[in-house]
Amino acid sequence: MFETFKANRAAAKVEREQRAAAKAVQVAAASWQQEHDNLSSLLASAQSEGSAPDGLALHRGESCFGTLTSCSLVEERRGQGHYVGGNAGVSIPIGKIGGRSIRYRVGATRGHYTQGTPSPTAIATGTLYITNQRFVFLSTTQTRECRFDHVVGIQRNDDDGSMTISISNRQHPVVFSYGSSVASWVDFHVELGMSHYRGDTADLVTQLQQELSDLEAKKPAAS
Repeated sequence: MFETFKANRAAAKVEREQRAAAKAVQVAAASWQQEHDNLSSLLASAQSEGSAPDGLALHRGESCFGTLTSCSLVEERRGQGHYVGGNAGVSIPIGKIGGRSIRYRVGATRGHYTQGTPSPTAIATGTLYITNQRFVFLSTTQTRECRFDHVVGIQRNDDDGSMTISISNRQHPVVFSYGSSVASWVDFHVELGMSHYRGDTADLVTQLQQELSDLEAKKPAAS
């Protein structure tokens, strides 16, 4: 009886291990497929000729390679200020009326207005277009254009999903916020638009093709 119990327990253990192994194979296959689909999509975008989206007036020779909705335009805005005041002076007796002393106060109120602390504030939400010539932000209240030939620097923060663009003909940088969930999408399409502007898109296509080939060589074996 004890031997039967040991055999059943061993068989149950083997079955659990087989189920776990099969599950691991399924997870690995799903993960590989998702990465393969993402790379294939990026390669297709890199090989495309762009588009002409509704709502954006394109320049001659311009094509759009990325359209992002629900993007915020961020600028520094000061918070509510407050008045800091004081009072100084002297009180001079000038006589009595009905037995009560009447005094005249001579003095001045001294104070100043303190402005609020500036902080980054989303002033508009709209659509960001990435073309082969510029970044364009359009909303119902604000419009911004950042031409590539005027861009002197781009800083992207994938942790909070934002991009800061410094422009030669603008005193303050232009800041867009879109969230970390689409940060990698923005990164790629910025590189894609800039590569078309520079004329080296073929290098990006070759890189993606190599990454896709390397991934296909690592495809998990079927269970």
